[in-house]
Amino acid sequence: MSRVVVAEFVPSGATATVLHQWCEVFAEGQRHLSGTAPTATALMEMIEAEDNSADVRRWIARDAGTDEVLGIAQARRNSAEADLAEFRMYVTPHAQRRGVGRALAELVEVDIAGFGVRRIRVTALVGSAAEHFLRSFDGHRVLLRLANQVQHLSPPTAHSTRPGYRIVSWRNRTPDELIHSFSEALNRLLDAPGAELQVPERNWGADEVRSWEQKMTGGSQVLLVCCAVDDSVGEVAAATVVTVDEHDSTHASQHDTVVLPQHRGHGLAQWVKEQQASVLAAEFPSVRKIYTTVNAENHPMLTVNRSLGYQTVAERILVEIRRAESAQHKPR
Repeated sequence: MSRVVVAEFVPSGATATVLHQWCEVFAEGQRHLSGTAPTATALMEMIEAEDNSADVRRWIARDAGTDEVLGIAQARRNSAEADLAEFRMYVTPHAQRRGVGRALAELVEVDIAGFGVRRIRVTALVGSAAEHFLRSFDGHRVLLRLANQVQHLSPPTAHSTRPGYRIVSWRNRTPDELIHSFSEALNRLLDAPGAELQVPERNWGADEVRSWEQKMTGGSQVLLVCCAVDDSVGEVAAATVVTVDEHDSTHASQHDTVVLPQHRGHGLAQWVKEQQASVLAAEFPSVRKIYTTVNAENHPMLTVNRSLGYQTVAERILVEIRRAESAQHKPR
């Protein structure tokens, strides 16, 4: 490998080939980190739809001799805390341990000051070189320990019931008659242990749900929602959310599962996830696995997942680094 060149990356100014290479590195890195990721093509479509959002900055590392993309980085500003950004940095396997990540990190450290960000949050696999690198920063804080889990889908079992509730599922767009109670369900995601560290504070209504649907269906993503509806009032009592990439429908990504407080204790979380698996099998017969991430302290959800056959295949940590501290204290 010859000299590494690092620079800010502006998708609208890049060729389709370079943008696709950037997305390939991102997708492969995300897949290694969490088990699943959108395809490079889907990522391209999502990035192009963002239209150079002011809340996202990106960087690229390339081989000066071949122009090969060796590494990428991205900072996405938190919608509720302007000084906080979610950070991702991935280096291709054959370029790791050759200074590519450090070169990217040094440029990001300079550029991010002008972005108004003083804190970044980033995840790393436990036991990886990335974890060692993050822990080398003075003042770093480990906020959460996360379990990467996978469920291997089996043929659907007999239809189960819960007295007083019925299953309602939909694709991409929430039915108008359920959107207000579904928005309340999404608001209660913050009840889960550690959720406030991963999900911005929210008080959503119908408009916010429609915006969320648009985001979740970016690129080639298909959004599938399965709900338990309280028959007595016709409102959402519990919900679970997955996405499937139409370009690669061999697996699904489980995002959120929630039960409203007044309906807890009736086994609804397990029920909606069980029924969601049946919906997936019917609509996407090629889906073989469902991937999800659970806070290691969220024991109720871990218990539910265990009952459904989910297995923990890796663990990650969520780390926060304050820019002012890391600027004064380089990695040890």
